[in-house]
Amino acid sequence: MAPIIILIRHGEALHNINDDWGLPDPGLTEKGIEQCKALATELESKFPFAPNECRIVVSPLTRTLQTVQYGLQWLRDRGVPTEVRAEWQETTNNPCDIGKEPLILQNEWPDLDFSTLDLVYPQKTGLYEASEEAFQRRASFAKRWLFKRPEKCIVVVSHSGFIRRLLKGPRFRNLEYRTYELVEESGDLGLKEMNRDIITPEL
Repeated sequence: MAPIIILIRHGEALHNINDDWGLPDPGLTEKGIEQCKALATELESKFPFAPNECRIVVSPLTRTLQTVQYGLQWLRDRGVPTEVRAEWQETTNNPCDIGKEPLILQNEWPDLDFSTLDLVYPQKTGLYEASEEAFQRRASFAKRWLFKRPEKCIVVVSHSGFIRRLLKGPRFRNLEYRTYELVEESGDLGLKEMNRDIITPEL
């Protein structure tokens, strides 16, 4: 049986304040960090899965890695592994959506698993080029990878642009999360929403 997917958009990042897409790989704002802490409280109180049934998957960009750091550390403290995967990165060629070199990331985040990070990262080529055709190929690739996983639950931290292509649905707000099941449809895989929660703490 395919895993349940908890899909999360990262917390508020520096480029979200004034739509400054020229900031290179921005981190979270103070508000974004507080949003992540609120997320942790919200999820931990009702999380139904055992640690050995779960995996965290995260985009290699700083704002998503920090969202895991501040929002999902409680899961990591229980032994849930965190895998960094390139297909969950954001879609554009803007500086805010181009990540750091893998060696730098591994030095900054030594406790995360980079062993399956695509060797072409952070180049925006092939599966990661900024085109609608590539976005759809990447979305299909990501869903097929999830479908084959043995875990009961995978928590994914990604970005609004890619999530929109993945779901062909509305834009996620910062720290919005929703829960999905993978279903086969028309020769492809779809994500069927199971419930919806939006984290919008008053900060």
